[in-house]
Amino acid sequence: MSSPLSRATTAWIVCAGLFGCAGPADEQATITPAPRRESFPPVADMLHSHCGSLDCHGSRARNLRIYGINGLRIDGISGTGPTTADEYDATYRAIVYLEPEKLSRVVADGGRNPERLSLVRKARGAEEHKGGTMAPQGSEADRCLTSWIAGALDAPACALAAEMSPPEGF
Repeated sequence: MSSPLSRATTAWIVCAGLFGCAGPADEQATITPAPRRESFPPVADMLHSHCGSLDCHGSRARNLRIYGINGLRIDGISGTGPTTADEYDATYRAIVYLEPEKLSRVVADGGRNPERLSLVRKARGAEEHKGGTMAPQGSEADRCLTSWIAGALDAPACALAAEMSPPEGF
């Protein structure tokens, strides 16, 4: 027969096991350091124009979802119309939570060696990606993404990339 102390200890261990591993809610979770949310909309616009169609990352069937105009919309928004702050937030979370630890290391290193991130490798075509090469290294789309990660957004590159069609074969 177990003593009351051992039952209390067992109960504490069970409670700790049930609740101790629960992470914070999405709105409370933080990745530090992370690229700035405030400078993200031009990056999201570029990603949406290259990757956010309904047959790619603008689909709920994808683990990486890109929300915005002419693609996947947040519940309650239908049709066309400007990308909303909620959609930018959802896309931002999708990007920063893809590989949070690696992203934090790249950001802490001032954006050096961004190819550590699968997002960059896939966009550049250096890793298998069903969509092909979305942002060849050195392209406007690549400079947009990697400059944001480095904390020095190249807004003109983002604007150009958002207006351009994806590379051939995409």
